[in-house]
Amino acid sequence: MKCYEIKNCPFKGTDHSTSKCPPHKLKVGCWEYDWVSYYNKMPECNEKLEWREVMLKRCTNCKVYKLHREDMNVILEALKNSK
Repeated sequence: MKCYEIKNCPFKGTDHSTSKCPPHKLKVGCWEYDWVSYYNKMPECNEKLEWREVMLKRCTNCKVYKLHREDMNVILEALKNSK
């Protein structure tokens, strides 16, 4: 199961080629994507803060998180420590 295949994913059913979500665009799971590098390369803007907040608040409630908890905890901990 990819993260974007779950019921309440905001990207479910949208076009991969124009997606704002990197894992969705690449058709990989969120736990497989290098979120920390992506986040650190983003310019300082509201969108950067929104990505971080969404991940830190929503990921732990997701079915995919529960399946890939160990991998996701590494990502989320690194995001918590990112500026």
